[in-house]
Amino acid sequence: MPTGIADGNVIELQCGRIYQGTLDLKGKSNVMVRTAGTCGKAVLTPGQAITGWTQYQGNIYSAPISFDAAQVMISGQPISMAHWPNRPQTWAKASGSTATSLSYAMPNADLAGATLIFKPFEWAMEARRIAAYSGDAMTLSETVDRTTYDGYELSGAPEFYVEGKLWMLDEPGEWAVSNGRLYVWTPDGQSPEGKVWAAPDKHGVEASDSRGVALDGVRVYGAANGINALGAVNLKVTNADIINSSINGIVNSGGSGLLVDGASVRNSRHDAITVKWGGGNEAIRNSVVDSSGVLGMPTNAHAAINLTASTGASIFNNSVTNSGYIGIRFFRNATVARNTVDGACLVLTDCGGLYTSARDKQPLNTRIEANTIRNVGTAQKLSWAIQMDDHSNGVAVANNMIAGNGNGMMIFDGFNNSITGNAFSASRQAHIQMAETSPGVRGNAISGNTFTSSNGEETYRISSDSGAGSVAQFGTYDGNAYASSSATFANFNGEALGFAQWKARTGQDGSSSFKAP
Repeated sequence: MPTGIADGNVIELQCGRIYQGTLDLKGKSNVMVRTAGTCGKAVLTPGQAITGWTQYQGNIYSAPISFDAAQVMISGQPISMAHWPNRPQTWAKASGSTATSLSYAMPNADLAGATLIFKPFEWAMEARRIAAYSGDAMTLSETVDRTTYDGYELSGAPEFYVEGKLWMLDEPGEWAVSNGRLYVWTPDGQSPEGKVWAAPDKHGVEASDSRGVALDGVRVYGAANGINALGAVNLKVTNADIINSSINGIVNSGGSGLLVDGASVRNSRHDAITVKWGGGNEAIRNSVVDSSGVLGMPTNAHAAINLTASTGASIFNNSVTNSGYIGIRFFRNATVARNTVDGACLVLTDCGGLYTSARDKQPLNTRIEANTIRNVGTAQKLSWAIQMDDHSNGVAVANNMIAGNGNGMMIFDGFNNSITGNAFSASRQAHIQMAETSPGVRGNAISGNTFTSSNGEETYRISSDSGAGSVAQFGTYDGNAYASSSATFANFNGEALGFAQWKARTGQDGSSSFKAP
């Protein structure tokens, strides 16, 4: 691995070569790292092959390991850390908890050093290290990784699982480390010799607080964060592959000006590209993001592409598939265009394929245009292809194809949004939902869209805690083309309406058309 890199250096890595360790670019300025030659991308990895396997018992094999593994791959595919309980149960339910303990009669008392994963909400998971276990109570220590988890308090009787102890290794596709040895039960039950790659909790590239660093044509494999760039400004990642990250693919929280172009980010344990705080003027384009937040046991995730509070982002021409939670999250003065989101909300609920919100109630001035969103949360009630949450306003949603999702769109306490030229079809529950907790959902314009309802779904489901009089003021509806065989065209604050009843009840859709599909 190159060392002693100075500001302004151009680092050329040999094509086809594996560089082991972490590439240290922390605090550097204007450094270019690229692959030289045409024999394949140079590989950066903190991991290594594990050899010398012997049979431990049954289908479990073990081999010496010189570090505490954070992830293990068999033939290039990550497998799960040993856990209890097993699928399909997945979760146990605590008998009680405090902020620093959880009570449950566990089947084995060897828990010190293991990790507790629990669900404070249906849309979040948390992790705590277990310091001790006695008298059916786990004593817990710190939150594990605040960049990935959110620090929600433990209370009540949450669902949970534990992971990381050898006694939990009891089914194919699991691993554990104990007393300097790695234990593996391969998915096929055969010897793992020649198939295992393990990595410690170390990043592939450390570029925190850097300025103007560029990475081109490299592959980062089997790292914690593939590229850890907290606070970095104008980081450029082009034509890169970031594969099998045990935490996140690219982390630029607290930074700004991130450019990701032509990248492939696959198999990230949590998020693929994340700017959890700070940010601004990101350009994420022409990239493939697959399998974020879906590897192994359920875990926390924020979004495959997560720009939580960023202003001025451009997110164009990306393919985002198989996301555990949100596909793409964005904020103010953003343009989100010509992306495909296929499969999101696969683990967590209250979720959107595309997501934005405005808790400060200030205009978002954001455009969502010409995206294809499908297969989002098809098994969940609280999932939408496009989720405009918490007072979203000033958003233009135009010319998107929205098909085969749990629901098409949610506007929650939102106002002054434009929904035009979109095609909605095959939603499981409803194409457009609007809801308010207090009067304020006003000025939403829904026009020139096509809606096809052939699964019994409602075209509209709109409701207010303030009653039907407020619902009638949510927005305007006109120039839409409706094709529906559903018994209920709209759910109007709990009242089932056919199309003619909807028009009479609202005075809307005067120039819209309606037919059977």
